[in-house]
Amino acid sequence: MSARTAHEIGIVHYPGAQVACILGLTDLFGVASTIALDQRRSGQSPLRVTHWQPLHGRDANLSCVYDSAPRGSPKPRTLIIPPTMVDLPDPDVPAGVVSWVRNRHAAGATLVSLCSGAFILAETGLVDGKSVATHQICAEALAKRFPQIVVDVNRRIIDHGDIVTAGGFLSWVDLGLFLVDRILGPAMRAETARFVLSDPAAGETRYFTGFAPPQTHGDRAVLKAQEWVHMRDGRGVSLAAMATAAGLERRTLLRRFASATGMSPIEYCRAVRIARARELLEGGDTSQKQIAQSLGYKDVASFARVFRKAVGSAPGAYRKTAGGKGISPADFAVHDDSHQKQHLFEPGAHPG
Repeated sequence: MSARTAHEIGIVHYPGAQVACILGLTDLFGVASTIALDQRRSGQSPLRVTHWQPLHGRDANLSCVYDSAPRGSPKPRTLIIPPTMVDLPDPDVPAGVVSWVRNRHAAGATLVSLCSGAFILAETGLVDGKSVATHQICAEALAKRFPQIVVDVNRRIIDHGDIVTAGGFLSWVDLGLFLVDRILGPAMRAETARFVLSDPAAGETRYFTGFAPPQTHGDRAVLKAQEWVHMRDGRGVSLAAMATAAGLERRTLLRRFASATGMSPIEYCRAVRIARARELLEGGDTSQKQIAQSLGYKDVASFARVFRKAVGSAPGAYRKTAGGKGISPADFAVHDDSHQKQHLFEPGAHPG
């Protein structure tokens, strides 16, 4: 792929946007480009990443404030609207951002929203009558503010071709890999995922905040079960439903899941919930009650008890430290007795 045809991915850095997501996606696409360059030995980057920001209040023309491969005038072919860092996007977000995004779409750009970024996408009017993916914690507010769209929290990524929406656990990683697949192909996606998501070697770097889901084991059936769990942030799942998602018998799933991930399905689901709780506690001022409800705990006390057991500190104390030390899979070990384990996945069972 020549430099002239490098696929440009623009990221909208609007007021309140989550900087970690913007930088993380930039790095992920950089990794994909580096791998592609190495394999193709073309000396030319297949991906170009630009950041766009309103520099003059409500200016309708956003400015390019970062360009990974400056050459000619940047014109994003794919435009990503990241989530917010703390609160939902301000209803008074500069109108210029919304109109600029709408104009980019009219010029042929594919629009992509992540989690609460769906609020800005919805403001454009381009998803009226369409289904939109977002995280369940902001689904009610999104549906209330934009009754003309169909909010769907049961699908991780919804692809309408020219508009893609994503939400849920590690949604920016999932979305980044999805776009690498679409732009550079499945082989590049696999190589990028192997680099970005590979488990740290024993005794070396510990896991990032939350945990890194083992996804390079090569068991496609288990990967389907993992995706199904991630899409629901680990809440309200059952062993039977996981087995159905994987296309396996329950006993077979138990054996293969443990072999592939090093964790039982129970441990894995709890790890996903706790990782999402850590993310919410670190990322803003979402109340513990809201977090507990969004993750399926019956009350704050239940959530706090499980969180303390897994992480070693109460949710409030953890929030104050804003994501201190990483933890290993062992930190997520389930300490419930055998009776609790037997019933955890049964319909109606509390997903604690």
